Amino acid sequence: MKRHYAQTKAQKQAEWLAAFNDLVVTRRPALSGRIEWPAALHYFYSGLTPQDAADSYCIARNIEEG
Repeated sequence: MKRHYAQTKAQKQAEWLAAFNDLVVTRRPALSGRIEWPAALHYFYSGLTPQDAADSYCIARNIEEG
């Protein structure tokens, strides 16, 4: 994920959530449009990277690849 010095907090959050969404949907395409956003925001505010958050999200929900 790129860092921009003039990036607002909202832009940073939107970029992070988009990356998280892409990682989860790549792992399980059936989840497109069905991500639990409060959980995603929890991972964002916890300071996890999108990759670590996607891994935790999938583990917590017993989601396997494919």
